[in-house]
Amino acid sequence: MKKIMFAAGALSLLAFGACKKEAQDTAPKSVNAAVINLPSGSTLPNVINTGDEYVLATNGTYFLDGKTYVDAQGKITINAGVTIRGKKKATPAEASALVITRGATIAALGDSLNPITFTSAEATPAVGDWGGVVILGGARTNQNTATSEPVIEGINLPSLPAGIDVHYGSATDANNTESSGTFKFVRILYAGAAISDGNELNSLTLGGVGSGTELHHVEAAYGQDDAFEFFGGTVNARYLVSLNTNDDIFDFDFGYNGQLQFILGVRRDTGVGASYADANGIESDNNAAGDGLSPQTQAKISNMTLISGTSAAALAGTLNGARLRRNTSYIIKNSVLFGYNNGVALEGGSAASSANIDYNLIHGYTTAVSGGTLAVPNNLLYTGINPATQLGIVRPYAVGTNPITGFAPWPSATSAAATAGTSFAGLSSFFSGTTYRGAFAVGSKNWITTWTVGL
Repeated sequence: MKKIMFAAGALSLLAFGACKKEAQDTAPKSVNAAVINLPSGSTLPNVINTGDEYVLATNGTYFLDGKTYVDAQGKITINAGVTIRGKKKATPAEASALVITRGATIAALGDSLNPITFTSAEATPAVGDWGGVVILGGARTNQNTATSEPVIEGINLPSLPAGIDVHYGSATDANNTESSGTFKFVRILYAGAAISDGNELNSLTLGGVGSGTELHHVEAAYGQDDAFEFFGGTVNARYLVSLNTNDDIFDFDFGYNGQLQFILGVRRDTGVGASYADANGIESDNNAAGDGLSPQTQAKISNMTLISGTSAAALAGTLNGARLRRNTSYIIKNSVLFGYNNGVALEGGSAASSANIDYNLIHGYTTAVSGGTLAVPNNLLYTGINPATQLGIVRPYAVGTNPITGFAPWPSATSAAATAGTSFAGLSSFFSGTTYRGAFAVGSKNWITTWTVGL
């Protein structure tokens, strides 16, 4: 997504979808700080006030009708198995969404057998029916100064409730380890909303979120814009999945410094959401100006598998496996990228040494690397058709769970992904050592079973 800074108050339009035939009661409003146990069938309020905690019952169904803002020091607890359905609104500016403001907390407590689902409230869901989820924190970005701070994109500012603050981030490192809560075993489906070019909601938007936040096992599927967008901050994550998102799978900007491991991004040529526009696997910038503001954007990534295209060609509207530009830094290791016309684009102004891309398998139908060179043989580079065969990935274009014919994104035993070695040199103890490149060991996709959909 293209980045635009807004004046005081832009927040991402987010909403959640579902079936429209269930009861839709109005949630009770709190006057004094309290714990509100919301019954299944309720619609979330426009604002969860400072000091209040709203608790959504295990396996309950709830609705978003426009945006729900959790105010600073407020909290929302979403128990396992909850479904939150975002109502489709007349315009993108009105899109339903859940926004956790700076200083507020979310406890999204799904588990592998009872994930939390954010989805459309339409009887027949479609891409972009509702906005998405936004979490804002106070960790450092390169847009915050002593006298100004950014607001999140995707919010129609005149619609903000009185007293709601949609700024995010900080100009110092003091809050880098703060927590915005827990977000685990969550599916976000049919999200995304565009007020204007560069002013959009993503499936999951993270603005200035700190490393104390627990973020893992999250799927973004059938989204209208990016799957995961990080505006600054230091939050780390594991086990992230993207399926058929319209724009970038990952978008890093404004000095994001975090660590990501075990990542799967899939684009298919058919099925829900299979329409793409200027779509990259990764798009990373320091900021729109491409200047040297500090902190410099640097996502540290290991064990990522990005799958796109068909056996014969890239998909219309897709560009690069990774597009690194505008003075960004980066670390990409032990990963497998294939199915884009270009594997990795080192565009003018990308700041880090290409040595920071190491121990990967990188394929492009036309070129494996553009704008520079990558070290070989640590990186294995491929071009041409049949990338799955070249790289030894078993059934990356299949669909479903059948053990013989279904989706099998892991390497064969003879694939270079399984035999060519890995390196975790220079990475922190956050990363678990593996002997394989990509997100999966030979014969296993165990971490995506039971809780994901569509794969």
